Amino acid sequence: MMCLLLLHTKVQGQVPGKNYVSIGAGFPNLPRFFFNTLSSKDKFTSSGTGPYHLKYENRVYSWLGLGVSINHMTYKVSYKENVLDTANGIIVPNQVEISNNNTAVNLRSNFHFINPEKYEHLDVYMGLGFGYRFGKLRISSEYQGYTPSIKLPGLSKLGAEVTFGMRYFIDKNIGFYTELGIAKSIVQAGLTARF
Repeated sequence: MMCLLLLHTKVQGQVPGKNYVSIGAGFPNLPRFFFNTLSSKDKFTSSGTGPYHLKYENRVYSWLGLGVSINHMTYKVSYKENVLDTANGIIVPNQVEISNNNTAVNLRSNFHFINPEKYEHLDVYMGLGFGYRFGKLRISSEYQGYTPSIKLPGLSKLGAEVTFGMRYFIDKNIGFYTELGIAKSIVQAGLTARF
């Protein structure tokens, strides 16, 4: 009898067939935002794309979803600064360029506090993700043998994200989402679908 009661409770807590796919964009591009602190440098330029976010979640319970998150962005900064030519003992102008094309693939868990099974249109959750980050960081200097003395953020290969999010469904399958936290950006928003 106790086994049947536990099985019934477990089945009631499950949400079979609830899969979610979300696609969105974030702001700001955190590394580019960091490098904008160098904007006082001579001839400073900054460009980049993203971050863009793609997520898949399978709701294994009404309160828990498991899935994957892919986050991608690029950035490039360029500036001039004078450096000491130690061989000749003179100050020379130097052009520095730093660029990165970066993608993180994280396994992700969402913990749901308010969900559409109880509140029809609204889904409120917290997401935690850990995984692997890959890409190509390039630092070039016009003056050979000089590397900029900048503490570059996020050079670890560990991908991580922590967000607080909300989905709002305008019908049974389509809605919007927004998240606040750290995932290559501070704010992200986009479309979400469930099936």
